[in-house]
Amino acid sequence: MSPLLWSLATAAIVVILSIATRAMSRARRARRIVLEEVRRRLSGGTIERLPSRGPQARGRLGELEVTVDLHHDAQRRNEPPMWRVMAVGPVGVTEAVEAHVGDWRGWIDPWMQMEKALPVSAAAGPSFTVHAHTPLTLEHPVVVALRRQGPALNSGGLHVQRDFMRAEVRFDPHPENNRGLFGFLDAMSEISSRESSRTVTSPRVVRVNFTRNAG
Repeated sequence: MSPLLWSLATAAIVVILSIATRAMSRARRARRIVLEEVRRRLSGGTIERLPSRGPQARGRLGELEVTVDLHHDAQRRNEPPMWRVMAVGPVGVTEAVEAHVGDWRGWIDPWMQMEKALPVSAAAGPSFTVHAHTPLTLEHPVVVALRRQGPALNSGGLHVQRDFMRAEVRFDPHPENNRGLFGFLDAMSEISSRESSRTVTSPRVVRVNFTRNAG
C-alpha cells in the first residue's frame, strides 16, 4: 500500500474513532442527566453504581419499589440501548397484560405473542396495542393509564402482572428526547393506584421468562 493510501486509511480510522467516542460521551451524559431526574422524582431516590450494570436509580413511586437503568439486550445487538424500569408492589390486575406503544417490537414476555390483541388509537400521542389472554375493554387500568399519558409517551413496551411491572423505553442520546420514560413511570404509578380491573375475571398463572434480558 502506498504512503498516500496509508495516510488516508489512518485518517479514516481516526475520524471513525472520534465519532464513536463523541457518541459514547453523549450517551453517558444523557444517561447521567436522565437518571438524576428520575432520582429526584422518586421518593427516597438514590443512584447506585453496580459493576455489572452501571448506574441505576432506585426509590419509591407511590407504593411501588422502582429501579431504572440503561440496558442493552444481548439478543438485540443491532438495536440501541433502552431504559428498563422494574417496579414491585401492589398492581391490581388478575392476569398478565403487555402493551406495545408506537413502533415498539420487542417482547418483554415472549409468551404474550400468543395472546389476544386490542389495538388502541389515541386522540393525542402514539397508538398502542394491548395483549392479554382474555378480551379487554377500553376501561382496563392499563389502557386507561396509557391513554391518559398520551403525548407524554414514546416508543416502548409495558408488561403488567400482579404485584410486578416492567417497562422498556427507547433511549435517545439527547436528554430532552427521553421524556417518554417519565410518561411510562406516571402510567405505572396510576396502574398501581387503581383498584383491580373489572374487565378481567379469570386468574391465570403466567410464565414470564426474563432470562434473555439479564443485565
